[in-house]
Amino acid sequence: MRSNEVAKLAGVTVRTLRHYHQLGLLPEPPRSANGYRDYTAADVARVLRVKRLAALGFPLARVGAILDELDAPDPSPASALEELDRELALEIERLEEQRRTIAALRAENLDPDLPVRFARILRMLPGVDTLADADPADRTALIVAGHLYDDDELGELERVVKRIAGDDLIETMQRLDRQLAALPPDAPEAARAALAADALDALGPIVACFDTANWLRPSTDRDQFLDRIAFEGHNAAQQDVYRRIEAGIEGTMRARIEVEQQAEAAGAPPS
Repeated sequence: MRSNEVAKLAGVTVRTLRHYHQLGLLPEPPRSANGYRDYTAADVARVLRVKRLAALGFPLARVGAILDELDAPDPSPASALEELDRELALEIERLEEQRRTIAALRAENLDPDLPVRFARILRMLPGVDTLADADPADRTALIVAGHLYDDDELGELERVVKRIAGDDLIETMQRLDRQLAALPPDAPEAARAALAADALDALGPIVACFDTANWLRPSTDRDQFLDRIAFEGHNAAQQDVYRRIEAGIEGTMRARIEVEQQAEAAGAPPS
């Protein structure tokens, strides 16, 4: 039989037969005088067995070993089936979790290209319902942060957003954003220092939500990348103000740790 006849009988394509040959699942048959591969009924049976095991869920990389086991004098397919059953149970669990995620995305109209938790946090921001509502200049940074933030950072972000809404700091944050956006690249030192100081003062309630462990841990390549994209599109003076604010927050975090350490050494709870 030729390859197209075998493929038709087995319900596969000729390309699939070639793939089985490449994987070593189907021996290359001898060629007839006219140069065509000459398949036998045993080859058809082999293709059907491979197809059946693949349909059960066995990966093709394992099918050859399973067939060898089934063809052994004392075959014992139970262990392979038990292992496959465990793998499929895990896959079903994964798919069920995917369906729960999809259901949440649909019910809450969340951005499907963002993790659910981050999409929910994003919606807590004023004037932002989906990612499309965010400032285009911030969109890339938000997408990257949403996927790269760990649970501790997401928890901190949730606290910050809730504090902004709860303490009615939205206008304050918008005012700072406007002042920073209006800062020219040649802004004098005094203007940059004053804006950074004003921002640190206004951010006091928000900084109280920050986790010292997040702020004072060694910087990683991921952290540096997030910082870089956060600064993209800002002029030199604006970046300088942002760095001053960041340095001020780090100073506050270090001072907090010192107070906690002193309180611990004195045997008293930290204030």
